[in-house]
Amino acid sequence: MKRIDLLPPEARVKASRERGLLYAILIIVAVVVALGLVYMQQNSTVSSKQTEVDGLNAETQVEQQTAAALAPYAEIQSTRVAMTATASSIYQAGVPWSTILQEISLVIPENVRLQTLDCVVPPAMVPGGVVAAAGTAAAATTDVTFTGTTYTHKDVAEFMTRLGLIPQLNNVELSSSTTVPGVAASAGTAATASTVTFTVTAALRPYLTPPPPTTLQVVAP
Repeated sequence: MKRIDLLPPEARVKASRERGLLYAILIIVAVVVALGLVYMQQNSTVSSKQTEVDGLNAETQVEQQTAAALAPYAEIQSTRVAMTATASSIYQAGVPWSTILQEISLVIPENVRLQTLDCVVPPAMVPGGVVAAAGTAAAATTDVTFTGTTYTHKDVAEFMTRLGLIPQLNNVELSSSTTVPGVAASAGTAATASTVTFTVTAALRPYLTPPPPTTLQVVAP
């Protein structure tokens, strides 16, 4: 059976408007609720992030205070490292006299007798000493002086040749070599054999790198 709408046209239009208005209100309410939920979620996220930021700021302040408290110890450590490096450089730049003397004892001929041995470290090889500028030759020095006796000038020449084999020495030169005639102990006795007194000088071979300064230079961090 066909249904017949008995409402007048004006009522039907009004009812349709009311339904449309109701739908619009429902949509607005749904949008407001959704926006509220989104706002609450974002607000919770922001609060959580702010709490995390506050925690990180607090940790940063603690770390900064700790770093400030440890700063003097870091400076002490830096100074200690610099002093250790300087001491090591000075030790490595030391003249190995024990080695040089041992090598001299090995190369000296049997018939050569040393009377004196004078050793001096040149200023350029002393830590903190003045080193010749690059491109200029170092001034010749007499660092080691030998005086002794033997029997012939040939023995002196052999001694000088052997000294040239020592790596730490160079510029081996003869200062003097004099024959001393033999003398008789008393009248009618044979004279003793003549001897040769000599003086030989040598220089210490310079370092490949200059020795470090004695004043410790600490670079501030």
